[in-house]
Amino acid sequence: ATDAAANPQNTPAQGQSLFLPLVSAGGPDTAGVNPDIPTATADKVQAAATSTLLLRVISARTEPRAFSGAGVSKGDPITEFKYIINIDNSGTTEQRSPADGCSPAEGADYPASCHWTSIAGVASSSPIFTQGDQNDFATGGLVLPNGRYLISVLADGYKLDGAHFSVPLPNPTSGANVEVELQPQPLPDASIHAFVFEDISPTNGAPDVPAEHGLPGFVGHIVDYLGDVTTDVYGNPLCTLYQGEDPVTHVIPLASLDADMLPIPIAGTGGECVSDANGDLVIPHLGPNRYAFSAVAPDGANWIQTTTLEGNHDWDAWIMEGNTGLDTEFVVAGEPFPAIIFGFVNKSTPNLGGSGHIKGVVAAAKAYVPATSGVTGEPGITGAKIDHPMETPWISLNDLTNGDTAVWVGQGNANGAFDIGNVPDGNYMLAVWDEPQNYILAVQNVTVSNGETVDLGVIAMLGWWTKFDGYIFNDLNRNGVMDWTDLDGDNCPDPGEGELGVPGLTLTMRKRENSLMDRGATAVTTNACGYYIMENAYPMTEWLVMEAYNDLMYTTGVTYQADNQPEPATVLGAGVDVSVLPIIGLSGRLDWGVHFYDPTGANGIDPRNGGIV
Repeated sequence: ATDAAANPQNTPAQGQSLFLPLVSAGGPDTAGVNPDIPTATADKVQAAATSTLLLRVISARTEPRAFSGAGVSKGDPITEFKYIINIDNSGTTEQRSPADGCSPAEGADYPASCHWTSIAGVASSSPIFTQGDQNDFATGGLVLPNGRYLISVLADGYKLDGAHFSVPLPNPTSGANVEVELQPQPLPDASIHAFVFEDISPTNGAPDVPAEHGLPGFVGHIVDYLGDVTTDVYGNPLCTLYQGEDPVTHVIPLASLDADMLPIPIAGTGGECVSDANGDLVIPHLGPNRYAFSAVAPDGANWIQTTTLEGNHDWDAWIMEGNTGLDTEFVVAGEPFPAIIFGFVNKSTPNLGGSGHIKGVVAAAKAYVPATSGVTGEPGITGAKIDHPMETPWISLNDLTNGDTAVWVGQGNANGAFDIGNVPDGNYMLAVWDEPQNYILAVQNVTVSNGETVDLGVIAMLGWWTKFDGYIFNDLNRNGVMDWTDLDGDNCPDPGEGELGVPGLTLTMRKRENSLMDRGATAVTTNACGYYIMENAYPMTEWLVMEAYNDLMYTTGVTYQADNQPEPATVLGAGVDVSVLPIIGLSGRLDWGVHFYDPTGANGIDPRNGGIV
């Protein structure tokens, strides 16, 4: 027998089939099987099953531009390739609730007895079982032990692809029992498609079509990890038009390509992507990527954005090859609709002709969700507390007896207070939001009768993000606490007030494997007072790492205080990393004590830093 674990490429004299432990008539033979491979149970082994992997690799689509114009058709066999087979150690869902091993959560083997990904977790890697090329299938297949696998296939002129499969496999009468389709190069262009609309029926941060109409003239911008994206996949300015291009699908026919199989740009086009009369804003001919898409109002206009994906004005666009920019998320019947929405309103504060008033105060709130039962009721009633007044909030009053249309759009005061006068009797919906869109738009119904004044009290808004702030300070006594009294109330340590802040130091938010966080606030710098604020750290609800490192200074200690923590806590030590758990809508304060290294080692107090300074 071949020692597959020690020599996975070892083959018999014929050199074409990989022989590993077989499934015998009495059940799976587990001798020598990698213990990480789940073994199939007897009830899953069918009479027509086999342990031999018979692989077919074919083209996933017809692409006339492939191979310098030679082309390829869907289903064409791909005869030369490399492959790698990984053990599929991801979670499974075959255990149902209630079920032995998972629910109820009990037993000596729990949680190992539960294979759900949510319980068992995600493995850090997927072990390689074997790898090779097309020659391994020339006269037969690969014989594999029972278990779950992922095969990945790579071929020149095609995109990497693969397939999941389990052994035992179906025993085909002819052909293959696993098929992998590869996408031929060049891959189809992708489009981002947004709908820009006037959010007035009602103002709610969502498109209510056909009651709400599109807005023309808004300019689209996209950025990725490296900054502004200004060119398409052909190297021309975004929204360049090409000869023969379909104006709707943006497909460019083969006959319109040049001798190099490239599209021919129309002179004078491109450089600006603008929403049309229907409010459609499309950026075609893009490559797969994660983009942040924003829509900017025409110059001189005073449009205020109401929509957001999860805070801020831009909208994430995760696109793949051939993406049309349409999906079914925002509609009921499943018809294609732009995957990105940008709603706007214009300030309008007319005299409504009535004698009633609607007033209140808009405030930011922080919600504390219990471990069980969650939170019930409106924010501010259960599980939340007021944080601070919302400065100059935007308010839209929508008439529920007149097509839910916005009849008044304006701003509150710097203290969050507002008073809408001359309101006729009727039923209304009030929407409130902040201009930066760091908080979740809130709505509340209100009825005005007999010209009364309706005081809504505090309207609470919950945050989209986690906020971190604090000072990096020169810790003269090295106790990790900022010994400072703000005598003039300016929130800035001044000479004579105690320990001073350190300006110009950078803090970063990192994942646990030390890479920079890829969304929300990722890096900030202390100001002249030594103060920093990450107003929109991404609420991952998992442990991240905040880092404050500088070559010239070492950390003496960190003093922190999370929301709902009665007293601050101080941790002494020279570490530059602090684990933080960002929860949506909550915040924490971290003050970092630092002190200069001793370059000579003469003072006997401060450490040296290896000669960097």
